[in-house]
Amino acid sequence: MAKKKEIELDPVVIQNKARMDEIVEEIKAIEVSEAERKAILLERIQKLTEQSEDKGVCAGARKRHLQEELKVLMDTVPKSETKTQYKVALLCGDVILKKAKKDYDKDTNKLLQWALENNIEEFVKTKQTQEFDWATFKATLEIIDDGIIINKETGEVMNMDGLWTKDVPEELVIK
Repeated sequence: MAKKKEIELDPVVIQNKARMDEIVEEIKAIEVSEAERKAILLERIQKLTEQSEDKGVCAGARKRHLQEELKVLMDTVPKSETKTQYKVALLCGDVILKKAKKDYDKDTNKLLQWALENNIEEFVKTKQTQEFDWATFKATLEIIDDGIIINKETGEVMNMDGLWTKDVPEELVIK
């Protein structure tokens, strides 16, 4: 019968791994607690939002009722009149009733299409935007010793305003 080989375990490594396991367990407990706290907060926000909206509906209805009452009362008092409005001056402020009128309603996309089809360029505004292509530019760069940035293709040192290096600290990720 073959003898089984004994496995030797380093007690320091075991202790360190046990402590690491305890720390991971505590971090996960904190993350669960944070998630629960955020869920409670979102629930409270939703309830408070609903309460606020309910009060807003009541206030809006009351405001509309008072505005209608002002219109009725406006017919019973002297007021100044212009081409576009009626006005009553009061202590707390002026009540202005704008007269009904016709105004423009438009679909600017259809109007643009019409102007282009009929070669009426005076009503067409053209916008031109420029944007730096960072992804393509970054692919040509490399960071070498002491944070110096060079062009990988030419070896040129890229010492220019608007381009520098920054230190990104190490990050511990627990999954």
